[in-house]
Amino acid sequence: MRPALFTFAALLFACAPALAQNAKPEFEAADVHVSAPGANRSGGLLPGGRVEFRATTLLGLIAFAWSVRPEAIAGGPPWLDTDTFDVVAKAPASASEIALRNMLRNLLADRFGLSIQTEEKPQPVFALVMGKRGPPKESAKPGEPVWQRGNEDNTITFTCRNVSMAALAEGLPGIAPAYFNHPVIDRTDLKGEYDFKLQWVGRGQLPPGPEGLKNGLSIFSSIEKQLGVVVESQTASLPVLTVERATRTPTANPPGVTEKLGPVPTEFDVADVRPSGPGEQEDFKMDNGRIEARAIALKDLIEFAYQVDDEELKGTEKWMDAAKFDIVAKTAPTASPDTLSMMLRSLLAERFGLKVHKDVQPVTIYALTALKPKLRDADPAGRSACTMNTADGGRKYTCTNVTMAQLAEKLPGVAKGYIDRQIVDLTGLKGTYDFNATWSPRGRTLGSVGKQPVVAGEGADGAPPSADPTAELTVFEALERQLGLKLALQKHPMPVVVIDHVERRPTAN
Repeated sequence: MRPALFTFAALLFACAPALAQNAKPEFEAADVHVSAPGANRSGGLLPGGRVEFRATTLLGLIAFAWSVRPEAIAGGPPWLDTDTFDVVAKAPASASEIALRNMLRNLLADRFGLSIQTEEKPQPVFALVMGKRGPPKESAKPGEPVWQRGNEDNTITFTCRNVSMAALAEGLPGIAPAYFNHPVIDRTDLKGEYDFKLQWVGRGQLPPGPEGLKNGLSIFSSIEKQLGVVVESQTASLPVLTVERATRTPTANPPGVTEKLGPVPTEFDVADVRPSGPGEQEDFKMDNGRIEARAIALKDLIEFAYQVDDEELKGTEKWMDAAKFDIVAKTAPTASPDTLSMMLRSLLAERFGLKVHKDVQPVTIYALTALKPKLRDADPAGRSACTMNTADGGRKYTCTNVTMAQLAEKLPGVAKGYIDRQIVDLTGLKGTYDFNATWSPRGRTLGSVGKQPVVAGEGADGAPPSADPTAELTVFEALERQLGLKLALQKHPMPVVVIDHVERRPTAN
């Protein structure tokens, strides 16, 4: 539950129109500090004029504040996309989104000494343009935009209500990054809000070439079918930011910040917990200070509350997978995803008698080791960065001034079809390097388009073999052949959460 949920939360926060440059507004209070080790990234705009980011790099904060893609930000020190920070800030509840982002710009300038140079340059883009069918029908009941991700019949779905074409364009690279490796702009001239449902398969499940995009169940064909809007490759003049200066350690918080921000609530205002009914469909929603969980296994609830996966949760029993529960809990709409997960910990302790402790135990991980490294020594003064590009559905991952530990941290996020657990750097290589690796998406290497991936770990050393090693490479093969590195499953001591006690049934509401 953890990775998908927080990725989606970040996506919703990112779907916002480009900003105009305003006068210098400032937050009423702001807490900025270095993140704790191992913290999970999340954040964005919350109701009531609150801004909250956890474990976010300065590059990510800049991209959000200026409403640009990270790839459009040049320059900056080596640590710009590696060091992470927490930012919690409060503004008047009436502050607009444009004002909040401008406040964040000024906060970064004040606390990090950030200096940005902005210019516009022609760049490749995807453009949304009207097709031959004519404009779609506008929403019958305009209101706040709603985005809901799902899965149906082995396809990805996005059900949207009251969503404008500008917001759709802004959100598409986050919704389907394998399809949109450039910014998306709205050139439809449509000003309304619309209800629609997009349905597509992963880019790697389509046949290669233009015919696969045209005739397969791609997001391009779904947009055209649902909205009468065509996605075209074009160019546009877009902002390019150059970081001229930034200080690695933010200045100290002013006195009284904690009091001005207010205490972080630890318990829900109201919560209803009960066993699920027979045949109930699994569902999990979290927004505006509210959690609605239907037919969720107790083990999954514990994993979400403590932000761990199966391997990192110990002391479970079979009934924790089988026992399903419904939870409806709410608090103030300003509560962040991190706050909601902490509240869920308290709720599970109160209603299920959950007791846990933290430990270090052997866990099955992917070990990254060096065979015959084919890596170029990097210029240590350059910025540490990795970018993913797609060409005909393939994946080209290019990194500069990156350590092996950083590669181990980043790979699970860019090779999700292959990597289902943590990677630990055991190469013994201490330098920083420049390199690139190219592999095919998981659907291609299974040898049958549309066939569902098997569980990672099958095949020698946990590396699934490619169906045709002369044509398509798995990420495992790409690392070994192109970089002289190897990924293999093995046990390794890792931090875990151990369940000491939990009741099978919750106490009464």
